[in-house]
Amino acid sequence: MTTYAFLLKLRDKPGAMELVAATFAHRGISLITILGNDAGTAPDGLATILVTFRTTQVRKDMMKATLSRLSRVVSLTEREEEDPALQQSALVRLAPGGALPTDPQVQLTRLNVDAATGETLWALFGPLKAVEASVESLRTAGTLNAISLATVAL
Repeated sequence: MTTYAFLLKLRDKPGAMELVAATFAHRGISLITILGNDAGTAPDGLATILVTFRTTQVRKDMMKATLSRLSRVVSLTEREEEDPALQQSALVRLAPGGALPTDPQVQLTRLNVDAATGETLWALFGPLKAVEASVESLRTAGTLNAISLATVAL
């Protein structure tokens, strides 16, 4: 399976984000991240929703066609996972003594150390694929205790 990202421009009405999420859910595709901005902050007067998800190319193409037919969707731009404008951040809580990711594309910032448990809170930021690979290495090593992801693109 491959990670895909869609950047949608929508007419800003209540329930727009729910409509997008439900369209994925009804087709059995789980969203990895979803980020939205309302029209009030956009120069074009449209709401923006960025979604990332994993699926096959056939199912991705089906989702693209389905979303494009929704009356609220003004435009849909597919972003390749290698697109440099597609950046991901991850807040991760790591077990004591765990190794950190070493990918030079991923910026690491230590945010906190829990004195009671020894767990460390880190922020990772960089290209989507690089952050995904770093998170997977933490998961595989057994040091990842918690995670929160966000993906951004313009």
